[in-house]
Amino acid sequence: MFTSLLAKASSFISEPTPSSPTSHSFARPTKTTLFRNHFRLPDTQAPLQEITCELTLPSGDHYAGKLYLSESFLCFSPNPPSSTSAASATAGIGFTLPLCAIRRVERLHSRSYMFALAITTWHGVAGGAANAGGKEERITLQFVGMRNSCEAFCDRLKRGLRTQMGEVRNLRVLVEGCYSEYLLGSPEGGGAKEDAGGKRKEREPPDAGLGMLFKYPGDARKLRDRSKMRLWAEYLRENGRNVTLVRQPTFHKLIRVGLPNRLRGEMWELSSGSIYLRLFSPTLYTDILSEYEGRHSHSIEEIEKDLNRSLPEYRGFQNDEGIGRLRRVLGAYSWRNEEVGYCQAMNIVTAALLIYMSEVQAFFLLSTLCDRLVPGYYSKTMYGTLLDQRVFESLVEKTMPILWEHLVKSDVQLSVVSLPWFLSLYINSMPLVFAFRVLDVFFLEGPKVLFQIGLAILRINGEELLDAADDGAFISILKGYFSRLDESAHPRSDNEKLRAVTRFQELMVVAFKEFAGITQNTIMEQRTRHKDAVLSSIESFAKRTQLRNLGPESKRLTPPELSAVYDRYYGVLYDRQARLQMIADEVDKLAARKKGSVPSAGANNGERGRVGLGPTPGETGMDYDCFREFMTGIAPWAVATSGTPLTPGGSDTPGFFGSYSLAAGATAAALARKNLLNPWGAGNPEPADHEFLKRLFHRWDVGMRGQLSLSDVVGGLASVVGGKRDIMGMINYWFELYDDDGDGRVDREGILRITEALLFVTRRDPSPDDAVLGAVSGFTRMCFEYADPDHPLLPPPPATPHEKANLALDPENPLHITLPTFRMVVLADEALERFFERGFAETLQLLGEGAVVTAAAAPSPTMPLPVVVVTPKGLRGVLDGIVDEGLRVAAEVRRRVEEAGVAPEEEEDEKDGESRSIMEMDRELLKGAEAETVVQVVAEKPLLGEEEEGEGMESGERVGKGVQVTEEGVVEFDSAGR
Repeated sequence: MFTSLLAKASSFISEPTPSSPTSHSFARPTKTTLFRNHFRLPDTQAPLQEITCELTLPSGDHYAGKLYLSESFLCFSPNPPSSTSAASATAGIGFTLPLCAIRRVERLHSRSYMFALAITTWHGVAGGAANAGGKEERITLQFVGMRNSCEAFCDRLKRGLRTQMGEVRNLRVLVEGCYSEYLLGSPEGGGAKEDAGGKRKEREPPDAGLGMLFKYPGDARKLRDRSKMRLWAEYLRENGRNVTLVRQPTFHKLIRVGLPNRLRGEMWELSSGSIYLRLFSPTLYTDILSEYEGRHSHSIEEIEKDLNRSLPEYRGFQNDEGIGRLRRVLGAYSWRNEEVGYCQAMNIVTAALLIYMSEVQAFFLLSTLCDRLVPGYYSKTMYGTLLDQRVFESLVEKTMPILWEHLVKSDVQLSVVSLPWFLSLYINSMPLVFAFRVLDVFFLEGPKVLFQIGLAILRINGEELLDAADDGAFISILKGYFSRLDESAHPRSDNEKLRAVTRFQELMVVAFKEFAGITQNTIMEQRTRHKDAVLSSIESFAKRTQLRNLGPESKRLTPPELSAVYDRYYGVLYDRQARLQMIADEVDKLAARKKGSVPSAGANNGERGRVGLGPTPGETGMDYDCFREFMTGIAPWAVATSGTPLTPGGSDTPGFFGSYSLAAGATAAALARKNLLNPWGAGNPEPADHEFLKRLFHRWDVGMRGQLSLSDVVGGLASVVGGKRDIMGMINYWFELYDDDGDGRVDREGILRITEALLFVTRRDPSPDDAVLGAVSGFTRMCFEYADPDHPLLPPPPATPHEKANLALDPENPLHITLPTFRMVVLADEALERFFERGFAETLQLLGEGAVVTAAAAPSPTMPLPVVVVTPKGLRGVLDGIVDEGLRVAAEVRRRVEEAGVAPEEEEDEKDGESRSIMEMDRELLKGAEAETVVQVVAEKPLLGEEEEGEGMESGERVGKGVQVTEEGVVEFDSAGR
């Protein structure tokens, strides 16, 4: 009981509640992320169970540590995963076993321990020949802990083993493609097979890269390749191979002295963890090639340009075979990760991988490299590389202050030399033989190796570099050093052993002894320290570039306005993407906890939300919801009437939070989480969702993609607020906004929608509601009064006087208004004229600090004014009143029409008089002082259509002035039947 409660509590505190998408606590790696990075596991894995145990190997070695169980793996490490780990688990003692690679699990009888398990793996047979009577070699795990904890771990392990039995087929395909399997023989007995005639036929070796066709770089005899292969064969025979390999201290030493050519690719993917991606997605590479065959993209074009510039000194890439492999791997990755696509130096790194690996191996290793080992190196902004340059400079300043001071005084840019080192992983700087030795250790220990090697290079050449006065001399000294890496480091020494030490061996010793203090934790701390400054620099450059490349419409906005629009656009775009990802993660966690499983964390750990981090996955522009949020920052009317920000202790809000009811006495943490999950941002108002906003969005969407680019937003804003105020241009803008088919007409429905839009935009106007309502009501009446029939040439059907009273509202008589009529109606009211001339443009406050408002407090569209409380009754009353009035009038007209069909003829004269009086009373509204100069002329004319052209000209003349446009015993699990 106690254990179950403890486990449940741990599930809630294993991952801290993030405070915001861009906060430091959000970017701090979670327990799940640390687990995955430590054991180099796929992003789908999370720690389900862990227990302290003692590992006993067939060789008799004992190691104490912790055993971890995930959905598909059983892992052991003496050092638990933490943010202060010096290196990943692959660089230390332990194992990472896929559950599908475990053949048998037995529970042993133990007196000193409550639980002990014996595990037989896929390769757990001495000599690799079970049929020859080989003895099974088992790994013994002795648990240390309470009985119920051990029972829970065993039960979970048993369920996992049964679940993963289906992956055995993929495992078999994987191991058959590993060179270690060919070297030591297959699990069924040896490296030879029998053909149909019963003759033994030697199995062909698996693909170990282009080196098998065009020879591997360097002299195999000088590199002692056969000696290395014998050492590795002995190690693999005793400790398992490929996916069942158990890491002991000797494993690390063997990698440090260099890998044999044909095992190099397999050891690279085993050390990096990419072999586990290939295990669970064996057909991904070929599927991508088939799906995208013949398709073109910008990345494909860039790849074609760089193919012949990829390690041209190697013979394999002077041949169509090598070029074809490189083209397919780079193209497949560009389709798999379209946000990155293809970036500088990816061709160099991929070409190096293909020398020792097959295409499939290189594809998965490239994915692991770009997505996990060196994130941000190969991206549009290269922020990872630039950040590590700043980290490298800070380490040089700390470890070699004299050299750093000299570089500063001489104005030598260290990044000019070090940037290619990091970006190409030293492949383009050193001879290939030595660069691959660096990669051997890099894939094992991680990115810290790049810094250690770089610091060692500067330390060894420090005296000469102190004499360099400029960048050219600095580069020349280092190029000369790289060209002599195979020479003796102490050629004049009397000690023969010292004379045998090469410059490269000296480099490795200096890097891993003198700079052993540079750990992964050191790198992470320095990255955190310099991250904001680097991203700000990238963003500043990107901002200047984008604003400079905008279209001519941007000239109508001032530089401060363009800067504000850019900041608001990307701020909303990236913050919203981060919030939605956070909400999705929280929903997944809730669903996982209901199922009793442990939720997994996102792969990026919130490493998004800034322009400097490069394109956001799935986000190529601003969709409608994002546009609504954007508008709340510049237009008070874009805030929903009920869109008050969510605050602790506040009342419940509808919509997304309707399903999140908090009981009385809820903790502050729960309230904070609820506030955090606001889809519009903690403390931000809810945007309105009005038909007018949809029309603005579609008008600004010039490319009709359903998304707005920065250029679209700038162009849309420029057409409203840019340049001088132009009343005629703004009238035309509104008319075109509701002219759906572009025929120069706005129908009855369009007139009503314009009316709703006017009420929507002006609902926060500090003027009395009656004044706004009066102006809009007059607008509606005049539009209907002077509207033209849709079929003016056809004789209208006989109408009774009752129909004539409200002919404009009769759906059987379609009508429309044209642009001149719309102009006339607007110019007939002083308030509308002022709104179209400057009021609407002034509601868009591009530089206003108080633009983001709530429903309870909204600034004036034109100037600071006292707070006006807009209650639902006020605005909703206005809108409901218009709708109710229209329904009432329509019902009244329908009733009168029906009565007219049976009423006596003698009442027609009286009805006709009533109709005339109603029209005359309506006309009285047009006789105010503000409309007198226009309406008096119109009032004298019996029909609008007769003098429409002349009135339009007269109105234009009046306004146009001055305006411009994880012994025997009980068998717990046996997969012998698999």
